[in-house]
Amino acid sequence: MTLRFISTATLCLILLGHPSTGLAEEAIRLEPNAPQSSWEYSLSPYLWACELEGDIGIGNAVAGVDLPFEDILDYLDVATFINLEARRDRWAFMFDVLWVQLETSAPTQGILFGDALLEVELGRTSSQISYRILEGSPSLDVLAGISTFHFSSSMELQPGRLPETNVSTSEDWWDPVIGFHLSYPFHERWFVLLRSEVGGFGISSHLTWQSMAGFGYQMTEYTSAFMGYRHLMIDYNRNNFLYETDISGLFIGLNMQF
Repeated sequence: MTLRFISTATLCLILLGHPSTGLAEEAIRLEPNAPQSSWEYSLSPYLWACELEGDIGIGNAVAGVDLPFEDILDYLDVATFINLEARRDRWAFMFDVLWVQLETSAPTQGILFGDALLEVELGRTSSQISYRILEGSPSLDVLAGISTFHFSSSMELQPGRLPETNVSTSEDWWDPVIGFHLSYPFHERWFVLLRSEVGGFGISSHLTWQSMAGFGYQMTEYTSAFMGYRHLMIDYNRNNFLYETDISGLFIGLNMQF
């Protein structure tokens, strides 16, 4: 049995720092008089206008998901994204927590069932450590860490030719992650940023990766604004559960150092 979900909605309202974007930590490094021998902390609220495409499956029931950036508040129940970063000299430590809860409905493919009601909860924590191997203009950091995921989903299939049916699942897994991020100030207070990560390696996910590119403007010694484009892919298929999605879109935000 194959289910096809077509809906209109996805928006990530995010309170994050650089583990997810690579922008927060790099932006504040453009201030040449910033102290380098004491601990520094940063926080970056930003908006990610993202779209979701891919497949979510429970056993033989697979939903083909196509969620463009529209009408998110009709579907978003909870969105919590929090990150803390601490840096000293060339080393940085990052920890972030993500939690999203969505509800949506859509017609199914074929005549066996009517509409499908879908409830999704996704939680993610990420702990990373990075080291700056190239200081100056440009600067280059390498990073490594672990991301843990919690995903639960339930599908309520309304009666059609067959009676009402409910299917659900819950999965927890973790992925190792490695990557780099690059920052280059190209004109006075303006800078560009690149970041790439890859993980999974078949340990839990078959593969997960993300890449992003952006630019920003250093407004004061302790604040900067940035924007760019991000793409995130997750390919997980274990224990009769499939989560194979691509999430991408524009982001814009503000970094604050304290």
